[in-house]
Amino acid sequence: MKNIRNQLFWSGILTGIVIRFVLMYWGHNFDFESYCIVGELAASGNNVYAFTSRYNYGPIWFILLGTFWKLAAGNILLFRIFIVSTLTLCDFLIAKLISQKAGNFWGLIFFLNPISLIITGYHNQFDNIAVLFGAYAVSCLEKSADERDFKAADIYGTILLSFSLITKHILFAFPLWVLLNKKIDARKKFLYAFIPPLIFLISFIPYWAEGSQGILNNVFLYKSFNNFPLLGLGVFNHLGMFLPYQKYICLPAFIVLMVGCAYCFRREEIYDLFLLYIIALVCFSSAIANQYIVIPCMALIILLRKKSALYFLLGLLFLSLNKNGLHILLWLENNYGIKFSFFDGINLNFFIRILGSGTMYTPFAWCLLYYLIYYYRHKNNLSTNMLR
Repeated sequence: MKNIRNQLFWSGILTGIVIRFVLMYWGHNFDFESYCIVGELAASGNNVYAFTSRYNYGPIWFILLGTFWKLAAGNILLFRIFIVSTLTLCDFLIAKLISQKAGNFWGLIFFLNPISLIITGYHNQFDNIAVLFGAYAVSCLEKSADERDFKAADIYGTILLSFSLITKHILFAFPLWVLLNKKIDARKKFLYAFIPPLIFLISFIPYWAEGSQGILNNVFLYKSFNNFPLLGLGVFNHLGMFLPYQKYICLPAFIVLMVGCAYCFRREEIYDLFLLYIIALVCFSSAIANQYIVIPCMALIILLRKKSALYFLLGLLFLSLNKNGLHILLWLENNYGIKFSFFDGINLNFFIRILGSGTMYTPFAWCLLYYLIYYYRHKNNLSTNMLR
């Protein structure tokens, strides 16, 4: 029986790998074009921050892109194979971490979930690398976070948190959650909360002299679309409605919600704190794009198991129909002449446009809010029952 389970697990992993590379051939979007620009610049020894506005992160990813570009010797297909292989490996390592926490079945569910398949294989965004570093970091830190004595695991975890930020600053608000947490030793809060952001800032020093303007404008002051999904601003804007002072509402609302959520979960162990953080980050985000929806996938599967199915179903529908996703209906029409505009006399264009538009970010955010509330109430109910 054990051998059969292992065979099924590895068969599922192989299937997930194949699907990612099949999706790679489906096409690409704006982000991959940016990677080509950045990869060529980095491979040529140019300061990426000084030569392009299409890079908004710490140095780790552009160093990888420059390495891939050199290895590919300008071959775009080989360059992309290196990218997809790296992202697939990260997905696999996350799946292994989930297997340790929840069992091989749930690790496999993560590896085969449609959001990760499409973002890794087609979109090629690298949020999963930052999540992986963060997950390994808190795996180290949880061993002694509540103890006074400093251990090697604290140093390793702090370094990995720094790598996460330098890759992509998904965990930029996590230090606040650490500082408000009641389970982490007071002395260690300083190490976990202040050293990674400091190392993140230091990582820009080699590029500052020539690229200071690009670093300030394209990394620290970069603004995406202020579509605040939880408040449904994207929906209102899609209908041509804009709230007064809309651009000034988003960031303060995000800060208030993140602080409030950090306070609600202040008694969580650091590993669960990390998982809840990556859910809350996307739920309360003031600006969201397709790749953001992959960030909470690990957390949803570990904390919520089968209840996370709704989120993945939404992801499958949205990323399959969205113009920056697979855009399957347009592909079917262009390649096979198949149109889905009408079905039994009912015009489906409106529903298809909605499912594939940015207004779908709001259902994602509401779904994540439900999960956070469910987890909070479920945890409190368990605590109450244990005290009785």
